[in-house]
Amino acid sequence: SSEPLLLMPLALSPSQWQPLIDQLSEQFCVITLGGAHLGMVAHLETRAQSSYMRIIDQLFHELNLRPGHSILEVGCGPGAIVRRLAARTRGANPIVAADVNSYLLGEAAALAKREALDGYIEFRPGDATQLPFADNRFDRTISCTVMEEGDADRMLSEFVRVTKPGGKVGSVTRSTDLPRWVNLPLSPQLKAKVDSAELFGGNVTDKGCADASLYRRMNQAGLRDVAMLPQWASHKDGERLDYLHERIIALLKPDELTAWNAALALAKADGTFFISEPFHCAVGRKQ
Repeated sequence: SSEPLLLMPLALSPSQWQPLIDQLSEQFCVITLGGAHLGMVAHLETRAQSSYMRIIDQLFHELNLRPGHSILEVGCGPGAIVRRLAARTRGANPIVAADVNSYLLGEAAALAKREALDGYIEFRPGDATQLPFADNRFDRTISCTVMEEGDADRMLSEFVRVTKPGGKVGSVTRSTDLPRWVNLPLSPQLKAKVDSAELFGGNVTDKGCADASLYRRMNQAGLRDVAMLPQWASHKDGERLDYLHERIIALLKPDELTAWNAALALAKADGTFFISEPFHCAVGRKQ
């Protein structure tokens, strides 16, 4: 009965806009949009279209999966990793995906259904610091870029608890202690600035893990034969490159931006422009 209203919350948490839906519905015809191309789902799905997934493939390799092994991913987000796993195993491995965010969990289920993979994945609500699963339930437990945003040691303790003796626990975290690599012919000063480990250091809580302490934490949690695998994801095109590029230039001074643009033009002409971002990865065995 009123003028059309369009809200674009983009990357805001659903808790910041969902409470408005009922009120808006009293006056407006409300249509809620979702899917792989909006908001935080788009951001995470874009990463899954990049060489970041090579790191995930290395994680899968270190897990040494066998038919029948049950798998839990903690903090699945929109589900790109479990969909990749389900597409490979096609029911050979029971897969459970858990996330504390009900919005992302719903989007994950919808995306899995769209790709006809929903029959291979069970989606469950679950807090990484207090998992709703029995002790010794899963053969493999993984988390990817989750331990940064909470009590990492408590999370890891839960990962170990729900994993069977002899099973494996794997984790990938972002890195605030390894430099990026921007492949541009820049001055040493500007190169040091754009490669700095501090440039993308946000979204890490006081008790979170986004550095090489991952390896110590894995050993202290009682895991054995810990494989320690710092890795880089390199981006030469696509939305992930655009995202990193935009974040860098937003922090440059005018003279630095001029130098950046000149170097960028040269590198693009040579076909050598790429940006690499670092991650820590580890896999250990429960006794």
